[in-house]
Amino acid sequence: MKLKSKLLSASVFAVLCASAASVPAVAQVKVGVINSLSGNFAAFGQRYNTGMQVALEEINANGGINGEKVELIIQDDRSDAQSALAAVESLNKQGVPLIIGSYASGITGPMSKVATRQKLPLIVLGSADDSITKPGSDWVFRAKHNSTIVANVYFDYFDHLRKENPELKKVAVMYGNGAWPTSVSEEGIRQAEKRGYELVGKQAYDQGTTDFRPILNKFRSAEPDILLTSSYADDGIAIARQIEEVGLNTKVVAIDTASSMISFIQQVGAPSENIVSAVSWSPDVQYEGTPELYERLKAKAKEEPSFYEAEGYLALMVAADALRRAESLDREKVRDALAKTDLKTPVTDVTFENYDGFKGQNPIKSVIIQIQDGKHATVFPENLASTKPRFSN
Repeated sequence: MKLKSKLLSASVFAVLCASAASVPAVAQVKVGVINSLSGNFAAFGQRYNTGMQVALEEINANGGINGEKVELIIQDDRSDAQSALAAVESLNKQGVPLIIGSYASGITGPMSKVATRQKLPLIVLGSADDSITKPGSDWVFRAKHNSTIVANVYFDYFDHLRKENPELKKVAVMYGNGAWPTSVSEEGIRQAEKRGYELVGKQAYDQGTTDFRPILNKFRSAEPDILLTSSYADDGIAIARQIEEVGLNTKVVAIDTASSMISFIQQVGAPSENIVSAVSWSPDVQYEGTPELYERLKAKAKEEPSFYEAEGYLALMVAADALRRAESLDREKVRDALAKTDLKTPVTDVTFENYDGFKGQNPIKSVIIQIQDGKHATVFPENLASTKPRFSN
């Protein structure tokens, strides 16, 4: 339906309801969202939802989409790929102009294929597995980082440390066998070998593993200088605790994803100190508008926000920008508008580019945060850092 006809419908409704001025305006632009609000990934899904709600308030307070308010049609994927695919079908039948989703790469990957077949624009919410945008699709867009970007920023950081500490040579890598941890770790292994590090250990483990001491003890005998792990929340907490239990003394410890959460610091305590993680955004990163966004995210979350809230905010802001420029709810026009995105936000700048085999991927620069004195601090790259990095021992 064209926006002009929708505006006419809104005018008729306003006349009919003139005696009830307190009735809120009817939403005219419906955006589909598929998010993990229950199941294993619910903690992350709730954070993404918080960020989208902050963006929604901002968008509608500033005139919505060319004068029409936005409504989110949210479907819970239950942290399950089959539920997500059913949600795509449902939203497609409802005629939404685009969808945003989801958290886990094992969910978003299949979603992207169905969305492409249905010619329904998809903005990736939280998933970072390379394969979603490599080789990609004309209908799939990702504003956040991918596995290659994350693995490279880790090794850019390690190289940065090695300039003043040339003894940092030996690397060990461990990771869960899910889509995202495998993708970032395999790229990390390639980078280690490419950049001249000595790979002294690499080990995948089954999702659901709770005892990592056999792996960590094997690594301890190899005496790595750097430990790079990629895991989800519960895995990372157990790994951090067991690193100390087995006495694995490495100078640099990276626990991707898990250590970026405030809850990680609260649950791990002192052993969390100096652990690093790559993120797309941090509250102290030096972008214009970041302090104001931080305060709004914090107020909505009622706790310290993370990059997950910021990515939720980012995804919806990208959607709104494209819908405004498309001046239509026609999916092809929305797709074309997304492809021409050139947007600055307090999270990151967004352009969708085709490069190095990727399609519809924002070449975002990730940052490294480190836990220092019980808080996260941005330590790399230098031009965005709020403080200097520390070593684990």
